[in-house]
Amino acid sequence: MIIDMHIHTSFSPCSNINIHHLLKRAVEIGIEGICITDHDTTAAKKVIVDSIDKYGICVIVGIEYTTSKGDFLIFGPVESLHSGMTIEEIFQWTNKEGGIAIPAHPFRKSRPVDINILPFFEVVESSNGRNSAFENNLCNEWILNSGNNYRGIGGSDAHTLDEVGHIVTVFKNNIYNCEDLISELHKNTFSPKIYLR
Repeated sequence: MIIDMHIHTSFSPCSNINIHHLLKRAVEIGIEGICITDHDTTAAKKVIVDSIDKYGICVIVGIEYTTSKGDFLIFGPVESLHSGMTIEEIFQWTNKEGGIAIPAHPFRKSRPVDINILPFFEVVESSNGRNSAFENNLCNEWILNSGNNYRGIGGSDAHTLDEVGHIVTVFKNNIYNCEDLISELHKNTFSPKIYLR
């Protein structure tokens, strides 16, 4: 199953993507699922509820959460997150709520994740559509050399419709909702991929 794990809509101040146009675009290019990860908001949920059945793809609303140690893609009952949480509080939240936090673009020159906390995460965003090839390679080298079975996902980090699906994550099993996504992320049955559409 092909999912773009990192997409911003017009609910992020840096994106111009209309949600209905996003869903239509995902169908056009053959993506089976998308994760909407707006900056520090889950406002997209209000629009998505009435649109999913029409387009027939899996739509999961997470969040790209900003911390002093970097940005994190978070999935689960993200409406219960509050602003200003520390990394320690995010770990407590994921344990309590059954969510998952994934360091976003950890080796990017701009807004990287603190490398000292990476070993505490089982999954990292190893391929990001807005990173340079060098930045993505740094992350993949870190994963290969870490020796701790780290796993990498891919996402376009789209802020425009043309970027949607540029980099995706291919899952072995089907995903129908956020619970399925979190379950599959705890397994080693997926890989990031440049999606040639």
